[in-house]
Amino acid sequence: MNKEIRVMLCDDSAIMRRLIKTALDLEPSLKVVCEAKHGREAVDQLEETRPDIVVMDIEMPVMDGVEAVREIRKLNRSLPVIMFSSLTNRGAEASLDAIAAGATDFATKPTGAGHIQQALESLRRDLIPKLLQWTAGKRDDSGLAAPGADLAPTASYESLEAEDAKPNVAAVAIGVSTGGPQALSKLLSGLPEDFAAPILIVQHMPPVFTGLLAQRLSAQTGHDVREAVDGDRLTPGTVLIAPGDHHMLASREHDGVRVRLNQDPPENSCRPSVNPLFCSLAKCFGEHSLGIVLTGMGQDGTRGAKALKSCGGRVFVQDKETSIVWGMPGQVAQSGFADRVLPLDQIASHVVRVVGSGVRESMTVSSS
Repeated sequence: MNKEIRVMLCDDSAIMRRLIKTALDLEPSLKVVCEAKHGREAVDQLEETRPDIVVMDIEMPVMDGVEAVREIRKLNRSLPVIMFSSLTNRGAEASLDAIAAGATDFATKPTGAGHIQQALESLRRDLIPKLLQWTAGKRDDSGLAAPGADLAPTASYESLEAEDAKPNVAAVAIGVSTGGPQALSKLLSGLPEDFAAPILIVQHMPPVFTGLLAQRLSAQTGHDVREAVDGDRLTPGTVLIAPGDHHMLASREHDGVRVRLNQDPPENSCRPSVNPLFCSLAKCFGEHSLGIVLTGMGQDGTRGAKALKSCGGRVFVQDKETSIVWGMPGQVAQSGFADRVLPLDQIASHVVRVVGSGVRESMTVSSS
């Protein structure tokens, strides 16, 4: 088996292409087979160079990265395309547009890195792991599970009647990573406008991206989705997204349950991380809590799901067939912490069922 990963770089900056190539040269399995200066050139060279993965800039002359993704998808629906954008409003907007157009994932450029070694370290930390993960299936000794690896769930699921006999859910927390914007839009669109519980979301994204994602979800779903602010009070129907680079927790205080943000160390290399949110939900709401793990790489959410199960809460995970990557939900299912493994289009109806009319006194419910 040929273990060489063929990489196409598409960026109008010769300096950036050289920097990326220098970083990729440090990883023996990655080989740059094409350097394109704009999207048109990348599309035209796709068949000849046969890359295994594409690193795509956003703003370029002739054809920008979003349009290039649309053209690539006409030719190849499965080729991984990683958008490589700046950590700015424009970069975040364009990255979300590109994901909607069919891009696989995104990474942020090492802007602000004042030294070439810092820039290379940023690339090694943020870009190279994504290239290796999205091409893991090509390497037979990688030790990495390929995206969508065939992990069979081990939980045995109770009947809907038994599920209905449990207490109503008072608060919902969602953890998601790769493929999150589409999955969140689908899930929230299936919930009624008068949804009877607060929803807290951890989406693995950097600052700026999370605020823009909240705005888009508000426009797409009809729910008032906001980026959380420290001290926000949880009320039924509230939908809050953790801001990038901050963990988000539910905190029981003298006047109810509020959101608290912190910058404690990352978990599973993530900040925000799903685990602290799920653990705080378990502490505040006990058996009245529900955690949902949607599509995403890695294992963030597994420790939190265990905490939810330990206090009598529920855990739903997205199934393999409808996940972009069955990493996070697959790990929870494989660990035996999932009450339900569901197709994306069935999750909303199950959430509505377990929330019911809510627990209006939920904000004073104690797990103790």
